[in-house]
Amino acid sequence: MLNILKIVFISVLVSYSGLSQTTEVVFIQMNDVYEIAPLEGGKYGGLARVKTVIDKIKQTNPHTYVILSGDFISPSALGTSTYEDKRINGRQMVDVLNAIGLDFVTFGNHEFDYKAEVLQDRLNESKFEWISSNTFQNNNGEITPFKQNVNPAPEYKIIKTPGYLKGQPIRLGIVGICINANKQPYVSYNDYYSSAKQVYTSIKDSIDYLIGITHLNIDEDKKLAAELPELKLIMGGHEHVNMLHKVGETIITKADANAITVYVHRLIFDEQNNLLEIKNELVSIDEKIPEEPKVKELVDEWVTRAFKGFYDKGFDPLKMVIDLKKDTLDGKDETTRYLQCPLGYLIGTAMFYAAKDVDLAFFNSGAIRLDDKLTGEVTQYDIIRVLPFGGKILRVELKGSLLKQIIETGFSQPGSGGYIQYYGLELTTAGYKVKNALIDENKIYTAAVADYLLSGMEYNFGYLTKDNPGIIKVTEPNPNDKNDLCNDVRFAVINYLEKWNR
Repeated sequence: MLNILKIVFISVLVSYSGLSQTTEVVFIQMNDVYEIAPLEGGKYGGLARVKTVIDKIKQTNPHTYVILSGDFISPSALGTSTYEDKRINGRQMVDVLNAIGLDFVTFGNHEFDYKAEVLQDRLNESKFEWISSNTFQNNNGEITPFKQNVNPAPEYKIIKTPGYLKGQPIRLGIVGICINANKQPYVSYNDYYSSAKQVYTSIKDSIDYLIGITHLNIDEDKKLAAELPELKLIMGGHEHVNMLHKVGETIITKADANAITVYVHRLIFDEQNNLLEIKNELVSIDEKIPEEPKVKELVDEWVTRAFKGFYDKGFDPLKMVIDLKKDTLDGKDETTRYLQCPLGYLIGTAMFYAAKDVDLAFFNSGAIRLDDKLTGEVTQYDIIRVLPFGGKILRVELKGSLLKQIIETGFSQPGSGGYIQYYGLELTTAGYKVKNALIDENKIYTAAVADYLLSGMEYNFGYLTKDNPGIIKVTEPNPNDKNDLCNDVRFAVINYLEKWNR
C-alpha cells in the first residue's frame, strides 16, 4: 500500500511541477561495412561486438532499430573466395547481418557490383528489409522495384512505436536514397531529391516525422536536407569516415566504415508525442566490447569457409609475405584517395614489374578497399583485403595525348575512387614526366593498367575503353598461364613483397 501511494505521489508531483514525461526511439546506424571480423589485429570493429551493443540497448529500450546505410554485399575480401562451389559474393555479410538483428537497409552503389542474379540471391537471403525510394530494377526497359523473394522493396517504410498519447503511436516515415554511381544495365535511378520529395508528399499525412537512410556523398546529403527540410535525421553512407553536420534543423551523420564506430541516435518525444530533440552518440567498437558468442561463432565459421576457398585458388591466406616491423602501410581512404601514398606506390611497382617492359603503371585508387592500416606481419589475406576485387593487369599501348588526359582526370578528383595511384610517373612544375622526359602527346607509351580502369565504369573515366582512338593495342594475360602474375594483381603484389622481404 505504501509503495502504491509513493508512486501516486511521485506522479502528482511530476504533473504539478510542469515536468514532461518522455519516450525514446533509438536508431543504431552503420554504413559501408565490408568486414565481419575485427580489424587492425582485433582492435576495432567486428559484427559480434556490434551485436553486443545492440543487445545492451534493446534491454533498456525495445523500440530500437538497426540501420545500415548501404555498401555491404561488395566489396568484401571474404566475398571473393568460394564456398559450396560458388563464389561467396557477400553471402557471409547477409548471413551475419541477419544474425545481429539488422532491421533496415538501403542500396549502396557497391550492391550492384555483381550480376543481377547474384544480387537477387542476396536479397532473397535477407531477413532485414530493403527500402529504395529512387533505385529500381531495369529488366529490358521495364522498370520495377527490386524484390525480396516475391515482395517488392518498398519506396518507404512507416514504423509505429507507442507514445504517451492513448491510441496515437509515434509514426516515423523512412526513405532510402542511393547514389547513381554504378551504371549497371539492370539498374535504373531516379533523381535523389525529387524522389524523396515525392515520397514525402505521398505519406506526409500518415507520419509525424521523416527520417532518411541515404548512400550519397556529403554534399548531396546536404542538398537533400536543404531541399527537404522535413527530414529530421539523415543516416548516411558512402564516405568512410565519421561525421556529423547540420543543415537547418536536419542532422546528417555517417559512421566509420567496417563498423569501427556506430552512431546511436535517440529520438526523444514528450507526452504529446512531440519530438523534443535528437541525441547523437558515436560509439567506438573496440576491444572493450566483448564479442557476442553466437555471432562470433558464425563469423569464425565464415572465415574458415572462405580461407579454404582461398587455398583452393592458390593463396595461402595465413602466410606472412613481409614483416613491416614498426612501419605502417596506410590504406585508409583519406590517404589513398587524396595523394600518392606508399601503398599505392607499392601496388603500382608490383604491376610494373609483373607486366614487364612497360614505361609506367597506374590504377584507380578505388581498387584499394582496405580502409585500414597494415603494420607488423602482413599476410596474403591482408593483400586480399587491400585488393578484394583482384583483377587483371593489362599491357596497354596508348598515345601520349590520352595518357595526359588520364593523368589529369585522375588528379582532378581527389577523394573519389577515380583518383589514380601510379609508378613511373613524375609530376614536375614543367609537366608530367615518364622516364625523365616530358610526356610527348604524339609518342606511344606502354603502361601496366588495372583492367577495371579500362572498362569506362570508373568515376569520370567513361571515355577510357578499349575503343578509345588513343589506344593502339591492349594485351591481356594468358588465363591458362598460372605463372603469369598479370592474371591477378594480388598475386603480383604478393610476389613483389616476398622478393622484397628476402
